[in-house]
Amino acid sequence: MPLLRRRREADTQAPPRAIAAAAMPMSGPGVLRASKARKQTTNSDWQREGWYYFDVIGELRGPLVWIANAVSQADVHATELDPETGKPTGPSDNPTAKAVAAQVLGGPARRGGLLRVLSLCWQVPGEAWVIVKPTPARRGQTQPDEWIVLPPSKVKAKGSGADARWEYTDPMTGVDMALEPAARLFRVWCPHPADYIQADSAVRPALPICREVEKASQNIAGRLDSRLASAGLLALADDLDFPKGEHETTAMAFMDELLSAAETGIQQPGTAAAVVPLVFNAPGELIANGGAAAFIDTATEFVSSVVDLRNDALARLAATLDMPRDVAAGTQGESNHWSAWQVEESTYKIFIEPLLKEIGDAITAEWFRPALMAAGMTEEQAAAYEVGWDTTAIVARPDDTENLRDLHDRLLISDEYMLAENGVPEDARPDDAEYTKRLLESMVKAAPTLLSDPNVAQALGLEITVAPAATGVSGEVTGGELEPSSPELEQRALPATQDEEPDPASVPDGLVAAAELLVFDALSRAGGRLITRENRGQFTATPKHELHTVIAAADINALMEGSFQFVDGVAEAFGMSPDFLNQRLRDYTRRLIATGKPHDRARLRMFL
Repeated sequence: MPLLRRRREADTQAPPRAIAAAAMPMSGPGVLRASKARKQTTNSDWQREGWYYFDVIGELRGPLVWIANAVSQADVHATELDPETGKPTGPSDNPTAKAVAAQVLGGPARRGGLLRVLSLCWQVPGEAWVIVKPTPARRGQTQPDEWIVLPPSKVKAKGSGADARWEYTDPMTGVDMALEPAARLFRVWCPHPADYIQADSAVRPALPICREVEKASQNIAGRLDSRLASAGLLALADDLDFPKGEHETTAMAFMDELLSAAETGIQQPGTAAAVVPLVFNAPGELIANGGAAAFIDTATEFVSSVVDLRNDALARLAATLDMPRDVAAGTQGESNHWSAWQVEESTYKIFIEPLLKEIGDAITAEWFRPALMAAGMTEEQAAAYEVGWDTTAIVARPDDTENLRDLHDRLLISDEYMLAENGVPEDARPDDAEYTKRLLESMVKAAPTLLSDPNVAQALGLEITVAPAATGVSGEVTGGELEPSSPELEQRALPATQDEEPDPASVPDGLVAAAELLVFDALSRAGGRLITRENRGQFTATPKHELHTVIAAADINALMEGSFQFVDGVAEAFGMSPDFLNQRLRDYTRRLIATGKPHDRARLRMFL
């Protein structure tokens, strides 16, 4: 929607300001003052020359377009500023700020193309003119503002006095159009350090080098053309004795014979006629002096030093542009797998980040904050926001998946951070039901005996009937039956109370299954913490919940930190004391880690 209509009258007469962006008055004497100031402080000759070399020197155009294409991938969002430091705190959740930011540079559909034009104007003439035109409502519905980005030569002041106005060249039709008073016009430029209001660019100091490149290329092309224009001259002495035949002179007869012989040699390369020399008579003194016939090469000698001069100029051009040398030289694609990300990271830091910052500041000052105020914010509230950029699609980072996975397993980073660093959208996360099902699947893969619990099987959508073992002790599932097992249980009671051990058969299967999940979670946490830089990659075949069987543990309490956080819910479901169940599971898990033994369901049942 056109957000600036309510504030246009107050802003139209604002004088130009010497900042990286300045709004221009739409009509009246202010137009001529702004135009006069621009002509006095801007040398358009070097800007036209810069566009000329952009068109004719591919080695200049290539890296500039590469940077512009990278900039066009940036996405925009509203950023809230810290009231104390003034620094951005990240994307804002304010619905008004988000809605206004979504319309920056014409919205997502046009933003990439306009950013590309802005980037090229910033790099070549050093300035761009941005026009924001309110779009008439259609069928009673407001339309987003129309954004146009133009180089400086396409915006002119026309008229005089109160009739002064701005005209611009429509980029779609090439027709000069009058800028209506309801529009907004502001200039975005790269300030020259010696004269802040004057535009500067990376191409400006490279113009003398571009002239050298052009002249060297013209010299090389001229020499190549001269070698193609003529195959040389053949001078024949008048004293040659050669039958004239039907020709007027001996020389003409000789030339005809020579061409016929050449044609025969080309058409019949495998015959004697192709190698037999042409015979003619000439006075002896002419032959002795080498003057009977003379060949004159008219082609200009090709001097390889011209190529070296051009290569040297191209190297200087790459060093002059405001970007990494390999990008300017067009060799960034030659980087290997390990260093390619560094090229893109340095490119962003050296050139793209400052460029986006300047563009964002300009749009914030001249459109975004006035638009926020037009949408209902106060001036103080609008000052707390600015345009920010999401550069995820621009900056490629090193593949740190293994380290991130290790940190995630150690509970040192959150799920949200893990998803963000791997470029996975938040809505790709599974819901609670899918997460529970997939967790059960991974547990069942590690311990198939879990399927003996009908609740687990039902949660996985399986119809499995498992007959109880005769002894009531859970074991491995084989052929649909529970094979009783007799593990060597360690004594846990004093001799006087050994006969008071609870009957393992009285422990519900559901309780055993739930406790088993808690134990697997604790062992997996411990396994993730046992992996260090020294042993990473050595135990890839060992499941995480069994790493304690191959890696000695030093501090068991630290390995179990954060485990058994869902004990209370399990204890409540089975009418048990949470403290008792928590202590029994901790004792069981601690003993497994201390002795390096794997989990055994029958042993766990005895502990319960």
